[in-house]
Parts: sequence; structure tokens; C-alpha cells
Amino acid sequence: MSSPNTISPDKLNRLIGLPHCPRLLDVRLEDDFAADPVLIPGSLRRSPHDVEAWAQAIGNEAVVICQRGAKISHGVAALLRHHGTEATVLEGGMEAWRAAGHVAVRADRLPSRDQRGRTLWVTRSRPKIDRIACPWLVRRFIDPDAVFLFVAPSEVKAVGERFGGQRSISRIRSGATGARRARSTPWFTSSG
Repeated sequence: MSSPNTISPDKLNRLIGLPHCPRLLDVRLEDDFAADPVLIPGSLRRSPHDVEAWAQAIGNEAVVICQRGAKISHGVAALLRHHGTEATVLEGGMEAWRAAGHVAVRADRLPSRDQRGRTLWVTRSRPKIDRIACPWLVRRFIDPDAVFLFVAPSEVKAVGERFGGQRSISRIRSGATGARRARSTPWFTSSG
């Protein structure tokens, strides 16, 4: 039974990748995350123990995700509402998301984040059409706050190494189903 401050997995799944999708916050405890190290596409990992430290940076609307959609996510959502964010809880948490068979991103396949929680991507200036679409895909499905550096083609590798960025956006291309990366390294999973 849903409450006024929850969203169903199916409804959230329909919002992912849309411009008005709320910020997704995975606040599962470390043990729970270690047992199933995947994320809902576009979600950020945040500690439920220091909400005060990151609450102001979340924005106007968020969905909070814990393991079962119970005390942790409801507590974090309440704290976020106290700070002015319209926060809801994923009904049933990550367990319900996985049981519904929705796509999850393997955390070990995602690029590292900087101190502000953003990923950095390096690609050539004057990109070809396939590279123009990639920033859009990254911001919609991986990191809404991603930073893109467009540099001379001859400098892509060096800039990526120097600044810790992902050297090639094409590394994360996937098919329409999101089931596999271009070079057959799985980065999405589905329990369906």
C-alpha cells in the first residue's frame, strides 16, 4: 500500500531519463550495497548518516532509495523535506526495484566521481554526431551532473589521464535495451 510520500518502482522507471526526473539518492547501508552493488540509472550514492552535510546540494525534488523502502529512506526523506526538498521514498526500496525486473547499473562499471560527486568525461572538440548524443545519454542515465571537456583530438588521452576523466564516451554505449555495453562488457543488470 503506497503512502503519500512514496513512488512505485514502475512509476519511477517511467521517469528515468526524462528531463523532469527527480534526483535519485541511493542511501542503502554499506552492507546492503555490498551484497548487491548496483544502482538505479542516474542515482547517486549518499550516506544516510550525514544527510545534513549533503542535503542542501540535492535540489528541489528527490527519490530516496534504501534496501526495503522502510526506516532509512523514510528518515532521510523527512530530513530532506526539512531542508526544503520535495522528497519521496521508493516503495519497497531496491528489493522491490530488482523484483520488478527494472534495469540496474553495476557500480563497478561506473566512472569514479570527483569531490562534488560528478563524473568527468573527455572527448574531442568538434565531435561527430555519435559523440554529440553521448553527453545527453550520460547526463540522462549515468550522471546528471557530469562534466564534459571538449579538447583537440590529439589531446583526449593526455587530458583524460591528467584530469582523471573518462577518455572515451563510447566506452558506455549500449543498445536500446541497456543490457550490454558496446564491447560486450556487461554494465547493466536486470533481474527479470
